[in-house]
Amino acid sequence: MKIPNRVMAPTSDQRQKVLEVLETGKTYGGEDTERFETELAAWCGRRYGVTANSGTSICLLALDAKRIGTGDEVILPANGYVGVLAAVVKRGAMPVFVEADAETSNVRPDAVAAAVTPRTRAVIAIHSYGFPCDMDPIVEIAHRHSLFVVEDAAHALGAEYKGRPAGGIGDMGFFSFSGKMITAFGPGGGAVTDDRGLAEDVSSLRDQGRVRDHRISFVRRTDSRWYDQRWVGYNMHLTELCAALACIDLRRLPQYIEHRRRAAAYYTMRFREAGVPLQLPPSRPWAAPCYLHYTVWSPERDALRETLAVEGIEAIALYPTPLHLLKPVMEQYKTRAGQFPIAERLCNETLSLPVGPHMTDDKLACVADAVIGHFAGRKSATTAAARP
Repeated sequence: MKIPNRVMAPTSDQRQKVLEVLETGKTYGGEDTERFETELAAWCGRRYGVTANSGTSICLLALDAKRIGTGDEVILPANGYVGVLAAVVKRGAMPVFVEADAETSNVRPDAVAAAVTPRTRAVIAIHSYGFPCDMDPIVEIAHRHSLFVVEDAAHALGAEYKGRPAGGIGDMGFFSFSGKMITAFGPGGGAVTDDRGLAEDVSSLRDQGRVRDHRISFVRRTDSRWYDQRWVGYNMHLTELCAALACIDLRRLPQYIEHRRRAAAYYTMRFREAGVPLQLPPSRPWAAPCYLHYTVWSPERDALRETLAVEGIEAIALYPTPLHLLKPVMEQYKTRAGQFPIAERLCNETLSLPVGPHMTDDKLACVADAVIGHFAGRKSATTAAARP
């Protein structure tokens, strides 16, 4: 049985929507884009939503809107995603890596507090694998020092922290829609915030720096004012087609989350009953994960992954190299192995099992059986080798 880690399957109403959007002739900035931005903000309990062509772009736009750049420092986890690092570096700011929590793999609030200097301008908290960060102490630390708080909720659309939506807690939260909790069937990203000025600035920057009117979304003019610039921006639009498809997916998000939570509970039950030597996904009373990934950690990650591959099961390592050990980072910032031992261990041991809506009960059982069988086989081999 072939079991891919992810499957993007368009529905009949999405296929119909494709034809409708094509017939409008709008490539970006139409009613579907504005509708999606509005509904995304509402889902997160925020007033304003802005989209762009990727989560990385949204992060870059936000840092630019806040004029964070050369001479500034941005705190981010050592075991984060390279797109966040790219946004910081391309703005000319200094990335300041911090240690991860050994159980949640998210950034530790005490590590954030210790990293703040007079040059710090922002903190980026990444909700890894769909498990929310402990945001209240992070926000308190950041606001005490007047820092911009960005939530990277690319994995966490639909997750909750103390009953509040992930992405809707800091000054701004951003998401990715490329095969994540919802999919735009192409690159895509979005941000939510209560700060109208920030939303206007990000909206302007993604649209060549054009002047906004009373609307946050796109401005359509037919006279020379079309070229009025507030500042020099970028061309980072989410396509109208991707926005339309993502909007349909967003309305199905509750059932996607329910499926993933049920699948995660099944895996956890099976692995605990079998006593497999894995570090399982964390649990906290204040966290309601959405399980974009069901992530486990094992010192024999590579061997387990090979066993699953033989069975046709695709398990993925997100992310196998911590940011401070990427070659260009080591060359530019003189980082080195051993600086963040917890983050390094987590990256060396991480493995995510298939858990998406494509996973039927039979497929879930197949994956669980293969994982349990891998460790049972190891135990049998060790016992046999120990016999005189």
